[in-house]
Amino acid sequence: MPPPAQPLPSTTFATTQSSGEDRFEAWRSGISVLFDVAPLVHSGPPKGFHAQVDAVHLGQLLLGDLRFGAQRFARSQARAAQDGLDHYLVQWYREGGFIGQHSDSDDLQVRAGDVVVFDMARTQHTAAQDSRVLSLIVPRALGDEAFGGGANPHGTVLRSDNVLGGLLADHLGALHRRLPSIGMDQADDVVRATTQMLAACLRPSQRTLAEARAQVEAVTLERIQRHIGHHLGALITPEALCRTFGISRHRLYQLFEPLGGVARYVQQRRLQRAFQTLSNAAYRHLRVADVATRLGFASEAHFSRAFRATFGHTPRDVRAAAESARSNGQAPALSNSLSVEYADWLLGL
Repeated sequence: MPPPAQPLPSTTFATTQSSGEDRFEAWRSGISVLFDVAPLVHSGPPKGFHAQVDAVHLGQLLLGDLRFGAQRFARSQARAAQDGLDHYLVQWYREGGFIGQHSDSDDLQVRAGDVVVFDMARTQHTAAQDSRVLSLIVPRALGDEAFGGGANPHGTVLRSDNVLGGLLADHLGALHRRLPSIGMDQADDVVRATTQMLAACLRPSQRTLAEARAQVEAVTLERIQRHIGHHLGALITPEALCRTFGISRHRLYQLFEPLGGVARYVQQRRLQRAFQTLSNAAYRHLRVADVATRLGFASEAHFSRAFRATFGHTPRDVRAAAESARSNGQAPALSNSLSVEYADWLLGL
């Protein structure tokens, strides 16, 4: 999919350009717009500490992909009153976790896979492990609308084995993966879909679930698609998918109808993977028959016919063209500037 004409604004901060001793201080300065941080132990900043934030501005929401070493995070009453941040923070801990308090006395534990919600106007003190976190910053007005204006969600944890927690985590993961293809002209629609999903998962009711039905269906479809992508070499049947995801055959067929059906989708994914494999120098040792077998095709002849019907070339043609035209790409370097831009975004929500 081509990149959008006007991509979403983004910024990156990483500690890699600081020396070992200065990395934690660089992080402390970078994250200070949100938290006061300190090493886990009093002996000083940990050796080899690393942290990185990749943030994207969605107009009314901020999404950040954070990786950081073990440390303490805090927002005291004085800090919350002083900086005036009036936002909710929704965090999906993809890896790691923390223990702490979300008030002066209420204990809290978050493990890998859990989603937690904080009110930035309230206190929190946590001791985090090495973690990777997807963080969504939601302005107060938008959050109150999603959460229903009832009980404050501060400290709410949706566990990874909870259906609604899993759906919300899957939505956040899908949003993060699709960011490169989202343009400014789509940002409002993405914000609307995300807040509807927050409402359905954190304030479940018939009305909010109905409003978010399209998002729930999209997340369910993406979960199944991801599963298929990880098992292309195995026997993939509608019956097996229904058992794995606890859905009926009728619903499975409804989800895949816009994609031409389950069987057609599985074959197209296998053919796309085959094209990538044949074009990759790392797999030049594999025969075409090996590629076909690895990807679940009944025979090399069946694979070759389907491949040519889809791409207009034989598997051997694609491999030969890739060998003759191979060139090395270079990944873009990361920027290490963050905090002024990110702080402006945050305070401007």
